Amino acid sequence: MANGQVTKVDSIRVQSENDLFGYDSYTYLTWDDFEAVLTMDELTGAVIVSYMMVLFNKLKYGSPERDHGICFVNPIVISPSTRKGKSKNIDDASKGLTDRLSKRKGNDIIFMPYNPGRHWAMVLYTTQSGSNKRVKLNWVNVTCPVQPGSTECGYYMLRFMKEIVEEGIEVLVKDNIGDGKTEYTTAHIDEIREEWSTFVTGFIYR
Repeated sequence: MANGQVTKVDSIRVQSENDLFGYDSYTYLTWDDFEAVLTMDELTGAVIVSYMMVLFNKLKYGSPERDHGICFVNPIVISPSTRKGKSKNIDDASKGLTDRLSKRKGNDIIFMPYNPGRHWAMVLYTTQSGSNKRVKLNWVNVTCPVQPGSTECGYYMLRFMKEIVEEGIEVLVKDNIGDGKTEYTTAHIDEIREEWSTFVTGFIYR
C-alpha cells in the first residue's frame, strides 16, 4: 500500500489531533520514512514524532489509570537537522525546549528524544512540582534492554516510551523496563512498526 500510494505524492501530512507538544502539531512523512520502517533502517525524526502521536493518543483515549502525567518534547525542535545545508542554532533549540517545559502543566514525566547525529537517545526526568518556580530535577537511570546493532536505537527508544506510557512511573521505580530482557525480540519491535503503520494509514487516503 505504501509503495502504491506514498510514491504518488511528495509527502503525507500527519496531524496530531491533540495538544501533543503544547501547540498544534503535525509532521510530513516521505517515502524515505516509510522505507526506513519497512527495512528496519535508522528512523527519521518524522517517524519518531508520528509514533509519539500514537503514544499520546493512548494516554488521551485510554483508561484514566494510564494518564501518568507524561509530557512530550518535539525531537525535531531540539535535535540537529539531518537535512543538507540545514543546521539548528543552539539558541533556537534551547528556546524551543524552554517554551515546551514552561507549558508542561505540572507533568511528572517528560520525554525528550534527542538525536545528536545518527543515533537516538531519550532523556527523561521526573519532578514533583506543578508550580512555575525552579524545581530540583530527579534524574532516573534504569536498567533496560540494549540494542544489538547500530540501527535499532530509534525502535528501542520508542519501545522504552511505550512501556513507560503503558506501565507508568512504576516501571522506572522498579528498574524493570523490558522486564529483565537483555534485548528486545523481533516481535517487540514489530509491535512498534504495526502501531505506527496502523496510525499513519489513516492519513494516506485522506
